[in-house]
Amino acid sequence: MPQLQAVGAPLASAPLTPANPAAASRPPPSPTTPAATAAAAAAAAAQGGVQMKCWDIGGQAQYRSEWGRYTRGCDVIMYVVDAAALGQIALARKELHRLLEDRELASTPLLVLANKIDLEPHISEAELIRELNLDYIVDNPWLVIPISALRTTNIDQVVQWLTKQSSR
Repeated sequence: MPQLQAVGAPLASAPLTPANPAAASRPPPSPTTPAATAAAAAAAAAQGGVQMKCWDIGGQAQYRSEWGRYTRGCDVIMYVVDAAALGQIALARKELHRLLEDRELASTPLLVLANKIDLEPHISEAELIRELNLDYIVDNPWLVIPISALRTTNIDQVVQWLTKQSSR
């Protein structure tokens, strides 16, 4: 069975298992009180004959210095942006481009997840591409998928994309 190692947020459909004890102790997220990731948590899932191991790494300032350690050696990077936090998009752009300055990540596929599309207002896919300067990322193939992790909107597209990456 091919294996795929990803870094980013675990998929909403990934089971809470003993491999992911931190997630099991978190309160369930809601649109008004999202559950922030504390440090890093891991989840494993299998789909379409592919074994996936996903790391959920906190986006808070104190955890950003650890991103490079988790992303090196991964098959894909999932970068989750809070699409409803319009005032944080500039910071998300800065941190994404800082992460991708690491030459070890050159050519690693990047999946940008625009989360919380169930909330209004939220940034559109086209605006997010522009605001994150994704057109300037030429070393990493990238894709944006708008999602709602809470409502599992478009999570099937995320899983399909991840599964396709295992055949690269």
